[in-house]
Amino acid sequence: MPKLAHYDNRERLIRINPSVVSSALAGTEPEILLNILLHEFGHHLDNVLRSDLIQPHLSASPLAADAEGEEGARLALWLACIAKPVPSRIQIATWWDVQENLPQEITAHWAQSSNAIIRKHIAGLGKPLAPRPESDQEGFEAGDGDEARQTHLEIEKVLLTCGLTQAEVNAVYFGNWLRDYSQLLDPKIVRAMDMPKDFPDVLSRDALTRIVDILSVKRFGELRRQPTSDYKVTPARLGVYRPSEHIDNPKVTNPNAPDPTTRDLDFEVAILAGSPQLEVDYQTSMKRYISRSVDFMRRELRIAIDKGPNAEGLRAFGSALHVLEDFFAHSNFVELALINNGYRNVLPWTSPANCKAGLPLVTGMFGPTDVIASLAGPLGEILFSTEDVIYQPIKPGDRSPREQVLLILLEEHHNPRYLEIYNAFLTTRDSWVDLPFAEYLQRCAAYLQGLSAVPGNAVGIIFKEVLTHFGDQVDDWQTVHGQDPHENGCTDPSHSQLAKDHAQHPLHLLAGSLATEAVRSVAMAMISCWNGNGRADPIAVAEAYFKHPVDCSWQNRQIAAWAAGNPEDLRRSQDKVEMLEVRKLIAASAKKASEQMRKDSLAYLNFMRGEFLDSNSPMWLAFRFTPTGSTILEVLKWLGILK
Repeated sequence: MPKLAHYDNRERLIRINPSVVSSALAGTEPEILLNILLHEFGHHLDNVLRSDLIQPHLSASPLAADAEGEEGARLALWLACIAKPVPSRIQIATWWDVQENLPQEITAHWAQSSNAIIRKHIAGLGKPLAPRPESDQEGFEAGDGDEARQTHLEIEKVLLTCGLTQAEVNAVYFGNWLRDYSQLLDPKIVRAMDMPKDFPDVLSRDALTRIVDILSVKRFGELRRQPTSDYKVTPARLGVYRPSEHIDNPKVTNPNAPDPTTRDLDFEVAILAGSPQLEVDYQTSMKRYISRSVDFMRRELRIAIDKGPNAEGLRAFGSALHVLEDFFAHSNFVELALINNGYRNVLPWTSPANCKAGLPLVTGMFGPTDVIASLAGPLGEILFSTEDVIYQPIKPGDRSPREQVLLILLEEHHNPRYLEIYNAFLTTRDSWVDLPFAEYLQRCAAYLQGLSAVPGNAVGIIFKEVLTHFGDQVDDWQTVHGQDPHENGCTDPSHSQLAKDHAQHPLHLLAGSLATEAVRSVAMAMISCWNGNGRADPIAVAEAYFKHPVDCSWQNRQIAAWAAGNPEDLRRSQDKVEMLEVRKLIAASAKKASEQMRKDSLAYLNFMRGEFLDSNSPMWLAFRFTPTGSTILEVLKWLGILK
């Protein structure tokens, strides 16, 4: 589905998809156009406040890069709740027909429109915000990101149309999600059993697995509430980062790099330059290492067939689908398909090679930048979330997700004293469980204030060391890997040069739509197999998609339709200067994630030092207290809202 609209902070323009205007002119759902206008105007207000209305003594402009959260959706919701226009049917826009030289009013019924805006907001509650594209554009996403951002989760929603229940789809996605998060267990940061602790350069596999398990509780709450342990993240279920499970180019550029299997036997052996795995197969016109990914997918599909639609079978099915979906996001299949359909100027992100097709099908190398971008996001969400800055346990021993992660990280630190001191604070806090909420907060503040705030200092050491390590790794990778594979004869692009699983890539939605079609076909075959059809062969169906575009035709109709309907994105995919900028934005995501972690960690540590006692602090706007029973009145009195 094309993006409906966006606001450009630089040009200060709202761009709206023509289909929305056409529908409004025809009187069909004009409330969508009204919602868009209110939403994007919210982005404009934010832009003006940050750029134009800062205090005179502040020299930097804008005041901030962007307001936290989705300010456009908040403004639209606020107006929908409080506005009472008279008359109820209002004019929302005027369309001027240039040819006829006549204006046409576009009107909407306010009561219907406001209800539609409120319903859309409610539907998006609890869903994570889509990451904002690294540009001056702010899209109409209303908190869900469905219209402009394809993810593994969004793609697998097609399974609902194939006959699976929502619970089964969740179980399938759990297997897919595990493949994504296995990337956190990269051989560069996993500590071998016989290695000394060296935080934050290396962490134990057990620690990283436990952190992912904590993340899974938040993401898969309903599955985790089941009485069985089928959805607990274990080392066997999570595994480690293996390039074959993501169709990543396994090439190791450092000839002196240690063998990953010395860290853990589950890692794949290092593939150095000159390995036959890195060659292009003449007949298939694809890199030879891609066959390893097909083998992994085949094994997971076989488990799914044998186990059936139970927890283990659905998890294996999701694991296999992850590889299939990554084929379209991590390879240049889409670019080659466009070239094969006559769009010769599309950048292939490879040099020609000795193969039948001339231009080979390749995938990107996954480096420290990509590992850190994957790690910083989920870690930052837990470590610095404002939702549980002050966590009051229900009973002694309760720990928030942040505290669980911090305990794991402190266990990894070479100085055991930090863990002892932090545990001492948590144990002392357990004795305050039955206190009124206000008194509980005051005791926490007293414990953590001043020079004796050792728990806060221990947490600060963890934050500082992690962030410094992240920043150094990103800078090193960016310096080494920035070459243009169109000019240097190379067939080994980086992941960030090729990846279309980022919303800012012009071919992002096309790759997502092709992946969706492939997932639908494989799912129909798998469900038919589960239902007893002995002729159904989901493995054969899935394997058939792993071909160079010159050797298959299923995609051609969809490729042609997309190219005809998206001329601007097609042009961008042919513009080397613009695509290199997109690559830089994607590659910079790790550094931005690290910088955001740094800012959030400072805010968190300031809060831990007792600054939350200032009820005039703007930080109050970000806190979400969830006390129960009579403590609600006590908190309101403490905040000064009630006397």
